[in-house]
Amino acid sequence: MNFNVKLDDKKLKVDVEGTNLKDVLIYCKPKERLVLMKKFGLGGEKGIPLQRIGQQYNLTRERIRQIETQALMRFRRLIVGNETYMNVLSEAKKILDAHGGLLAEDVLVSKLINRNLFKFSKSELRLILISDFDVTYLKRNKYLYKAFYIEPLYEDLLTKMTLFVNDYFEKRNGSQDIYEFIAVLKDTFLKEYKEVTYLRNDLFYINFFAIVRGLSMFDGKVGFDTFTDVNPKTMKLKVYYTMKRLNKPIHYQELPAHIIGWFPEKSVKINTIHNELVKNNDIFVNLGLGRYGLKEWGYEGGLVKDILVRIFEKNDRPMTVKELCKEVLKEKMVSPNTVMLNLQKYKDMFERIDKGVYQLKK
Repeated sequence: MNFNVKLDDKKLKVDVEGTNLKDVLIYCKPKERLVLMKKFGLGGEKGIPLQRIGQQYNLTRERIRQIETQALMRFRRLIVGNETYMNVLSEAKKILDAHGGLLAEDVLVSKLINRNLFKFSKSELRLILISDFDVTYLKRNKYLYKAFYIEPLYEDLLTKMTLFVNDYFEKRNGSQDIYEFIAVLKDTFLKEYKEVTYLRNDLFYINFFAIVRGLSMFDGKVGFDTFTDVNPKTMKLKVYYTMKRLNKPIHYQELPAHIIGWFPEKSVKINTIHNELVKNNDIFVNLGLGRYGLKEWGYEGGLVKDILVRIFEKNDRPMTVKELCKEVLKEKMVSPNTVMLNLQKYKDMFERIDKGVYQLKK
């Protein structure tokens, strides 16, 4: 590292090219360096909250926060004007502007990493971004997750919008199409906040929904994460959602591949899927030979004899074996021999009135 020290104004100009920013922190006060190292995990360990740092050194969270604020100010003075540092901030502002002025903390940092323009780690990039004045850091609070945004957005507006969103879905008690809800928000806030140009950008709202605590987006819908259609947590809900998307009966052994396609975060076992299908027979219907459909599609399932009874009652007339086989196959994959065996076995239910023609026994 090359350092040009101007002792008259006690400022350091640091060449951060090719070095880790933790080395720059040597020029901070020891307690400031310690807080930043632990808060951002610059020593290779995972970053820890201010309250835990305070507990380790028998200091209040507020005192640690004060030290952090002083440390960030000193850190910024150390590297302000450095070309590499300024390029990081310039790139971050370009990314934010292209995404509606707002992005979740991890998303912005990942996008900077993916551009492959800098040698900084994720922790170092977070430190650079948080120490800047032009890129505003939104700390996690009771309404919102951590994020970065740029003017003309500001925190009070984001909080006001969050309160509106929460009140809206409490009253609605159900999810809504994402772009229909974006239209609602535009109609509500654009007139009052004309100077906030990002409110005209759909991407702003998508990224805003992603940082609202308790909100989920899925399959083109948005709503509280307690709404199962936007947050299918359980395997039963994932199976149900996947079958709805396929919109046709499917063999249970084929389901895991489709489920992973929609929910790639975890592996899916065939036995787990089969157990869910069997124990939730009020939702899923066994159509025979390992194939399942949804009861809401009109399948009722049951034994072959039960299906035959339903078919006779629905048609209210004698039917040929060929007709019966065709109707049974709509509900259960069975062979014509199985249909014939059931007609002959349950003589108390079915009677033959002609060659190959049966009816319900009266």
